[in-house]
Amino acid sequence: MGADPQGLIRGFFAANSSVTIIVLALIMIFLLKEGAGFLGTYKHELEIYRRAGLEFCDIVDRPLSEQQELSSKLRRAVTTSVDPIIQGVRARRDAAFLLKREVEEQTKLAREPLAAALEKEPAPAATELDPLRQQVAAATQQAAAKMNVPDVFTADEAKRLRDEFAKLTPEVSDLPPMLMELSAAFTVKDKEAKQKFGPLVDASDELEEAPEELRGVLDELKEEVLATKEAATTHFTLEEGRQKLLKAASKAKDPQEKEDLIKEADASKTDEPNYEESIKPVLERREELIGKVVAYAAAADAAAVNLPKEGGTAEATQLLTEVRAALPLHAKALRDGVESLRTWKQDKPVSIFTVIGAFFFGTSWLTNSSWQDFFGFVPLLVGSVVIALIAIVIATPLSVAAAIYTNQFASDREKEIIKPVIEFIQAIPSVVLGFIGISLVGDLIKEISEVPWLGWLPGFPIQERLNMFNAGCLLALMAVPTMFSLAEDALNNVPQAYIDASDALGATKLQTVFRVIVPAGLSGIAAAILLGLGRVIGETMVVLLVAGNRIAIPDFSGGPGVIFQPAHTLTGIIAQELGEVSRGSAHWQALFMVGIVLFVISLAVNGCARAVVRRFELPKA
Repeated sequence: MGADPQGLIRGFFAANSSVTIIVLALIMIFLLKEGAGFLGTYKHELEIYRRAGLEFCDIVDRPLSEQQELSSKLRRAVTTSVDPIIQGVRARRDAAFLLKREVEEQTKLAREPLAAALEKEPAPAATELDPLRQQVAAATQQAAAKMNVPDVFTADEAKRLRDEFAKLTPEVSDLPPMLMELSAAFTVKDKEAKQKFGPLVDASDELEEAPEELRGVLDELKEEVLATKEAATTHFTLEEGRQKLLKAASKAKDPQEKEDLIKEADASKTDEPNYEESIKPVLERREELIGKVVAYAAAADAAAVNLPKEGGTAEATQLLTEVRAALPLHAKALRDGVESLRTWKQDKPVSIFTVIGAFFFGTSWLTNSSWQDFFGFVPLLVGSVVIALIAIVIATPLSVAAAIYTNQFASDREKEIIKPVIEFIQAIPSVVLGFIGISLVGDLIKEISEVPWLGWLPGFPIQERLNMFNAGCLLALMAVPTMFSLAEDALNNVPQAYIDASDALGATKLQTVFRVIVPAGLSGIAAAILLGLGRVIGETMVVLLVAGNRIAIPDFSGGPGVIFQPAHTLTGIIAQELGEVSRGSAHWQALFMVGIVLFVISLAVNGCARAVVRRFELPKA
């Protein structure tokens, strides 16, 4: 036929090798196609956010939201302070009420007929009620006699409880005398405890009540601007549908169909809200809002000054210290917002750079909100990076040490065991590892953190069993096979001449390994680490199941203990939310933008690995 067989074979393999490039290009084109319109769509949403006045309200609402957290800390400080004083009487009261509930549950079948008879109109005769009363009395006496009274009561008190509970009946709604006495004792003790920590209780109440007037004004303004936003959203949704109908009408060939489409389009026509008129009632109350902000900021400063320095426990004192440090910053944030309130303009244009900054540097990823959706990239990126670093820090010594031992020290029999076992890890489905993280690793880490003598470690005891450290441990396990294989290949590629020269100089086996072979293969080992990083940063199922999925930037003020906080990731947010959003929406496009960034990160990591190998490649023998 005249064809060159070698050329055909070469062309066949070249075509197959180009498939990878084609697939990579198609993936990038698909991501760009779906995410390309995000900046424009998000820009439009931010314009409505500003023109409707939601941005104006958020100038106050965002710093004011910190007040809830500060009030919660003060309430915890009050609780932990008074608990040691009231816990004895509270335990007795709660135990007595629990015993009463148990007796009523055990006699439920006997009580229900009598309760039903007592509700009848007219009231049944005594001859009808007496058998039911006797049935209830017998069941109640039997349940009271078998009642297991805890040790918080003396023998005489236990006997009194049994006697009083034996007389329980649906006909009497009053509490038994002893329960009333226990409740009264608790009330007295609680009042005594709160009097002892009066300044703390007063500070908690004052901070709780301080922003009520400000919140009242702000809530009224939020109702106004939210109505404008909803009208704008409705208008643009209908307008988008109208344009589709007009486009379909322009392509319709049947005159009747075309007329019907045009009529339907005309019926859905609405007017865009008049933003200037709708914002006037809000701006008219601007000075009133500013006055409330200044008054509340002054109250926050006063609360910081009047706050007690110590609580009833070490935990309460720590909480008070945190609140005292945070209150001045909280008040300052509110005062800084006053100038923003005065200079805020509804018609200020939203630039494309503002949109880019809102995505790449935004600290809030908030979706399906009745107020406003925000697509801030930073919390997801931070979660992904921290988890990946935890995984690499754990996986690197394990995989590199295993590679060195297997390549240089292990016998042939040991190699036959070690290599298949490590490579088998790669065959474990990631969802199975996720289940292991939920049911085993998370509980194990939490139990270890609660060991008293380990309390000095940062973050111990941990609060959440699903956290970044849990996810990092499992991702490290998944990365070990990849890093092990590549690191061993790097050691195998060290020229034999290097080893022979070291032996000729009289070096020992350990000296040859750690002074010749490992340094010579260091570029390959570094590439293995980078490729392992690319492997873990793109993992989805494990982080989705065990990372905790809290969309917030971790609190790094606690130092290394930050790794025990929950977080969300780039891959996890895509897997969690993509199936729940409407195609073409801003949320849909934002997820594809996250995918584009993740794709670029993966390419960059792999590119760095190749660059390292090329830069430090050993000369060929």
